[in-house]
Amino acid sequence: MSKIKVGFIGCGRISDVHYLAYKNNPDAELYAVCDMKKDTVDKRMAEWNAKKGYTDYKEMLADKNLDAVEIITTTNTHELIAMDAIKAGKHVALQKPMTPTVEGAERLVAAAAKTNLIFKVTDNYVHYPPMAFAKKIIEDGVIGTPHNIRIKMFAGNDKYGWEVPRDTWGWRAKENQAGRPRQTFDHGHHLWAVSWYLMGEIEKVFAWIDYIDEGDVDSPAAVMWKYKDKYKMGMCEYCYSEGLSIPTKYYACDEWFEVTGTKGMVTVNRCTGNILDGPSVSLFTNDGWKHYSDIKADWSEGFIEAGKNFINAIKGKEAPLLSGAQGLEILKFDFAIQKASREKKEIFIKDIK
Repeated sequence: MSKIKVGFIGCGRISDVHYLAYKNNPDAELYAVCDMKKDTVDKRMAEWNAKKGYTDYKEMLADKNLDAVEIITTTNTHELIAMDAIKAGKHVALQKPMTPTVEGAERLVAAAAKTNLIFKVTDNYVHYPPMAFAKKIIEDGVIGTPHNIRIKMFAGNDKYGWEVPRDTWGWRAKENQAGRPRQTFDHGHHLWAVSWYLMGEIEKVFAWIDYIDEGDVDSPAAVMWKYKDKYKMGMCEYCYSEGLSIPTKYYACDEWFEVTGTKGMVTVNRCTGNILDGPSVSLFTNDGWKHYSDIKADWSEGFIEAGKNFINAIKGKEAPLLSGAQGLEILKFDFAIQKASREKKEIFIKDIK
């Protein structure tokens, strides 16, 4: 099979790290780029040596040479663009969260199921190499039966991180007003995907979410959940420290993860940023601590592996992660958290429609 030709729909800041999956990829090439801004299209074509550039994604989808698309646009545009891509016969990698509604996500999953196309939801955290390494430790039984996961998420000022364009904050504000806040819903998707990836299916959730900075930031927050396996549970805390500069090359935040089992504990010690020095993964058992410093741990590595997964899925080498159905379940968990906080009661994932 010749190289798979991929097009990007949306070429904003985050597309920089999506592109890394196609740089020097022997199985795929970034063939086309699309953005509403013509100057952005021209810039990206030059940077990435793309053969085609568009300002109308429908014109891109009409290109018979195009095999697949990565949709890297705002969440409120996802269903329309992804549905058009499926109808055009293109494989789809859709940026998380899937859609602004469960109904919209269900429509996409149903439409993709009627085809032979790959439809996946891109979440770089489940492809982050330290996370994949921790999952292997768990699956190999090194820490026994896992029964608890704890997640810590820090956010601070962007002294060292990416400069976020003002129009991006405008879109985020609209999402907040619509009940899909940027910390516990949008960014939260990553954390809830990890919770599922490492520990299994979730049954119910309870949450407290407060808002500071004139209601713009959904923090502090605390989320607790129970898995379908009654002996498993998880918890996550959000902290926003506006006076704290997070050491990072990317967004001004960082996260770490801890899974405890009947025989030990494994921790992933960094993700987006670099608050904690030292090894990216640590393991504690009856033999004491063992630390792993040779695992690729730059945040961008998750995007590289996610892109490889998309191409390998198209080539029939592996299953897409997240599949559309998996992405839908994470989205339901996302909405259940918001509902639990609003209604001050535990919410069952199965009741989210």
